Amino acid sequence: MNFTEHVKIRNEKFGTVIFETLTEKIFITNEIGAKILELIEQGKDLSQIVDELQKIYLKDQKMEKDISDFVNCLKENNFITGK
Repeated sequence: MNFTEHVKIRNEKFGTVIFETLTEKIFITNEIGAKILELIEQGKDLSQIVDELQKIYLKDQKMEKDISDFVNCLKENNFITGK
């Protein structure tokens, strides 16, 4: 997965802000969302992201669905492309 061309990411005190400059969409996320964004920046795919987060946090079936939902939301809003 990769961020689309017009995406900018900035960490703030209240969370991480993702800004899509072409359409001016803004997305704000928490610490776990920020970690997902970091892993996407590293070129990880969905299964690698799930594995990495399950090492850090509890192995939870719901976590996998939540991560998948978050990534799908990013794709639907044209923040990222790829698998």
